[in-house]
Amino acid sequence: MRSAAGRTKKESIRPLKRAVAREIFRCLTSTVNVPGIADLRPLRQSRNITITAAVRYLGVWPTRTSDIEHGTRRLDDLTHAYRNWLQTA
Repeated sequence: MRSAAGRTKKESIRPLKRAVAREIFRCLTSTVNVPGIADLRPLRQSRNITITAAVRYLGVWPTRTSDIEHGTRRLDDLTHAYRNWLQTA
């Protein structure tokens, strides 16, 4: 099977694979800014807010809040919403 440019399927797929490989390499080697989390738990505790109250407000399971506070899972949008709520509570 040949394309309109006269290339075989194998010849057509090769540049696509290379483009995917370049994109993956960029993702793996680029620096990503990770939001700080060290202030979340002390801030929650200083305001006497329980995990239960936090998850009720955020509408998530308690494990998600724990994941954020311990840094075991990166959830940027939820972390941002959590921090904003803690600062205004």
